Amino acid sequence: MPTHLPSISIIIPTFNESGFIVDCIKSIAEGNYRLDKIEILVIDGGSEDDTIDQVRSLSIDSLDITLLKNNKKITPAAMNIGIEAAKHELLMWCGAHAIYDENYVLNSVKTLLSEPDAASVGGVISAIAKTRTGKAIAIATSSKFGIGNAQYRYATKRQYVDTVFGGCFFKNNLIKVGGFNEAWVRNQDYELNHRLRSQIGPIVLEPSIRCQYFCRESISKLSKQYFNYGFWRFNTLLKHPSSISYRQVAPVLLCLSLAASITLITLGHVIGWLIPLIYSSACLAISIKLALDSKQAHLLIYLPIIFAALHISWGTGFIKNAIQTTMSNVFKSKH
Repeated sequence: MPTHLPSISIIIPTFNESGFIVDCIKSIAEGNYRLDKIEILVIDGGSEDDTIDQVRSLSIDSLDITLLKNNKKITPAAMNIGIEAAKHELLMWCGAHAIYDENYVLNSVKTLLSEPDAASVGGVISAIAKTRTGKAIAIATSSKFGIGNAQYRYATKRQYVDTVFGGCFFKNNLIKVGGFNEAWVRNQDYELNHRLRSQIGPIVLEPSIRCQYFCRESISKLSKQYFNYGFWRFNTLLKHPSSISYRQVAPVLLCLSLAASITLITLGHVIGWLIPLIYSSACLAISIKLALDSKQAHLLIYLPIIFAALHISWGTGFIKNAIQTTMSNVFKSKH
């Protein structure tokens, strides 16, 4: 391990982040990494609140903060702007909706330098929220039943994974794989990490790299978020067929099974109730356990609905894109 750790450029895409950006940057500044070794690039997509004013008014001794404009208004474009503008060879992608542990930057850099073959390293995120509904969403999105085997939610040991939250990279490796794909409005992290794993090396998850992430505060916003995740995940599957995992197949199969169940029930077949009853019972049983384990029994009323929103929104987004793409290809083949 080198005595003097290298300088690093931290890229933070923003759009209407006035409620989060100051705390985000302050958490990085208050960490255990020399501030004169950190460059922060805030790439804003035309915020309509006072995000830009808040960033401009921040004055932290020895910390270099640069504000750049993202005319394309999408995250992958912001990341590419940041990669091009970055002064340093080490890069880190930080989300504005997060608060970072005091050792987040330090442990990220140390892990990357200790894993010479790694294409990226990342850590474990803990969901937090301010409202009662948001707290229930945080519990659901931190559970295996809610989001499957996404290790960046609860891992306890260093391991190779398919993707991580954000990430710490060598700039040269990002350039080698062509940067972020700007055709991917969502799921751009997964698509990038697939190319990194294929062309550069493994993605390393190190649980000592920790942050807290503010999740959605309403079920409607959560449903929209996961619908978009599922929708764009289908595009990633088309481009990288080997990227699919069972945690992503499960909600699709659930939605197809529920659709078949509705058809059977409509036709008068009692067996059509089997899948809905099994699924709703599982949602209720897991919800009771999580509410009791977290000592927040008052959240039980929300959890089954949130689990259904997570799974069905993701699955229907995936299926909708699959249908649209198939119909588009059929239309093109006939003309």
